Amino acid sequence: MAKKRATKKNTTRKKPGIYTYRDGTKLELQKETDRFVVRQLPKDLPESMSTNQRVSGSSTRVSCSSTKLESLMKAARELAPTHHGYRSVETGDDFLITDRIIVTFKQTPSVEELGEFLAKYALQIVEEWSDNEFLLRLTNDTGMNPVKLVVKLHEDEDSVESVDHDLNFSVEKSQVTLPDDPFYDQQWHLHRRMDASTDYDPRASVRCEEAWQLLGNFGSSDVAIGVTDDGCQLDHPDFNSAGKFSGWGYFEGNTLLRRGDAGAQPAKMYEAGADHGTSCSGVIAAEVDSEATVGAASGCRLAPIKWESSGPRLFISDSKVRTAFRYLDSRVDIISNSWGGRPITRWATATKRLIREMAATGGRRGKGVVFLWAAGNENCPVHHTSTQDIPFDSGVDPSGPFWVGVRTARTFVNELVGIPGNMQVAALASTAQRSHYSNYGTGIDITAPSSNSHTYHRLRLPGFGITTAKGVDRVTSIFGGTSSATPLVAGIAALVISANPDLTALEVISLLKQTASKDLNMTDWPKTQPASFDRDTSWDVSPVSPFDSGAFQNNGLADGTWSPWFGHGRVDALDAVQRAIGRPPASVSASSTVALDIPDNTSTGVVSRVEIREAGTIQSLEVAVDIKHSFRGDLEVRLVSPSGTRVLLHDREGGGRDDLSVSYDVTNLAALSSLTGESIQGVWSLEVADRAPADTGTLKSWRLHATIAQSDALEVESDAGLSIADADPDGVTDSIRISDPRAIGGIEVSVDITHTFIGDLQITLDNGSGSSVVLHDQIGEGTDNLRRKYTPSDIPGLASFVNQPAAGNWTLKVADLVSQDTGKLNRWGLRIT
Repeated sequence: MAKKRATKKNTTRKKPGIYTYRDGTKLELQKETDRFVVRQLPKDLPESMSTNQRVSGSSTRVSCSSTKLESLMKAARELAPTHHGYRSVETGDDFLITDRIIVTFKQTPSVEELGEFLAKYALQIVEEWSDNEFLLRLTNDTGMNPVKLVVKLHEDEDSVESVDHDLNFSVEKSQVTLPDDPFYDQQWHLHRRMDASTDYDPRASVRCEEAWQLLGNFGSSDVAIGVTDDGCQLDHPDFNSAGKFSGWGYFEGNTLLRRGDAGAQPAKMYEAGADHGTSCSGVIAAEVDSEATVGAASGCRLAPIKWESSGPRLFISDSKVRTAFRYLDSRVDIISNSWGGRPITRWATATKRLIREMAATGGRRGKGVVFLWAAGNENCPVHHTSTQDIPFDSGVDPSGPFWVGVRTARTFVNELVGIPGNMQVAALASTAQRSHYSNYGTGIDITAPSSNSHTYHRLRLPGFGITTAKGVDRVTSIFGGTSSATPLVAGIAALVISANPDLTALEVISLLKQTASKDLNMTDWPKTQPASFDRDTSWDVSPVSPFDSGAFQNNGLADGTWSPWFGHGRVDALDAVQRAIGRPPASVSASSTVALDIPDNTSTGVVSRVEIREAGTIQSLEVAVDIKHSFRGDLEVRLVSPSGTRVLLHDREGGGRDDLSVSYDVTNLAALSSLTGESIQGVWSLEVADRAPADTGTLKSWRLHATIAQSDALEVESDAGLSIADADPDGVTDSIRISDPRAIGGIEVSVDITHTFIGDLQITLDNGSGSSVVLHDQIGEGTDNLRRKYTPSDIPGLASFVNQPAAGNWTLKVADLVSQDTGKLNRWGLRIT
């Protein structure tokens, strides 16, 4: 009988990929075909290597086309040690090797043994850390790069206990170092470090400085903002880092020439004198680099589009808008537009459809584009029909300049009002008042700090301009208008998306509205006075009824109260970022400027109410009242909280002195401490009674400002409701996404599982960054159900998460490893401090 022939197995081995070791663990690497690293600073590299990024104290990563990689690396090796760029296959992060390695020997080598080892691999001693641990440098005679050398020493050298790369890390600081750019101190709109004056009220600032500290950075480079305007000077020192632009383009006729197109020239993105777009871009994302100015989101990227222009006029059509927006759609998260027409702005149906679609599902993340529009600088309504003539220009011929009289209209139309995903941005003076020129009324969504000036050029009004980037002159301190307010909101929206990239565009807009500050100055500006060339100024009717008061109104809007002048309030970077990462706002404010006459000699008096919709627990409270009265000793003033707690603020003190304009807090009224710990949310009341005859007065306004207690605990839960397959090692998984970037101080995991034999179960928690811990491993035998909490005290492995960022896609895996019994993962959660 013939023997059965044996089948020969295929013994061809798969060629191993590139790998190295880190702390004894094998790591697979990907070699980059268009980047390399040279041990030189950017300033010391030749022009051929100008596309670069500093990655350490002494090294630079150079980007180039793959066809030029080897030739440029050869040239770089003439200057300094040079090697390919690598990335970790597992995480996609840079693996920034250097020409140094850390070697620990199993035993202390003799002088001869150490000398033989160094000679064998042509290494130099940089530092001797102990008798058997050394920092060593490769030389040109080593014959292999550090990746291969670490592998060889780890796998082939018996005398070596461990070997590691002296790896470079490019990490974000947990505490941001504030900008030292020369003009940053002048940028009052970003911080509150200026002294209060007649030209500056700290309530006008958007608090970017505090938001950066909370984020730990100046915004993510993954977030990009489109700017459609008159261009941008791409080589301006405020934008000159590698990769600052996710795209750019300029129109020549109806053609958009884009970065990468044949014939597209970066220099054509800017024309001398056309500085508007450069300034808008600077307000958004001028870099923190000690050069000039700082933007609200300096770590984010830009994608400017240059319309053709002449002086203040941009040449735009529906087809060009469509072309520009289509190009930006896959490159940006936000589009800032500091332009528009008055009194009528109508759009083609197809254009409005495109904007609506992009706002819902477009953008780089597929979560929608945030569209921001300048509300305009004509001191007129945005969207309104009136029974009287309303001015919509300055009345001044700029070529003169001389007075020619204002143009007026009764119908004002902006067809973008009401389209989800779009916001009209008004301007706020540095005095925390409405900028005189800022348009108002229906359609205004939010306000942001900017300059102040008289629309009709008759009065000197207090207020500073905005300091930001400019073309040839590099810096301007007089930028303004809603043109400046709009990109500032764009920068803050970019910080919000940096904090929580899972937010949709509609959620970002809602969050900005809900966290906007309502603690503003409601005082209006005086009407225009007669002049020799214009004696009848009855034409100055703005702001017109029903928009002639800036008071916040409860119109039933989902995002809170609304003001005809300020929309939902002044954009607040700190509170918006806090809300984005799941923390309550640091403070909330509410005010009423509705004047109420106080009846004489009654116990009931008048009641003024404000509503706070934000949730939070009171840490401290300040109440400011402004009452005009000829005998303050007649007055009793009480504050009533939503829970009904009553605090007597003023009890007929002061005798015959006039008026009561006082701010109360615990330092001058201890009774306010009784409100500490109460909920801030709800309707607050101020009761004012005149309890004696003869004198009368008026409650002019009052303001409530509360600091919210910040909880150190972050609690999240998932109602998973997943059936656990029997005898299936793959089990079921459920994830919870956390965006809070702070480091973990403590962790508690809760699980609720219905099962008839918990000894079958294995439960594993993974933080999404490569760290996992087994919480339960087939213990408990035939016990029914598993409802418990795990902490590092009973599962020591949980301590490995401490000091790691909380942010990540946390996953719980539950596997039933034995047949017969089944169950269900009902819910699970995390409590992180």
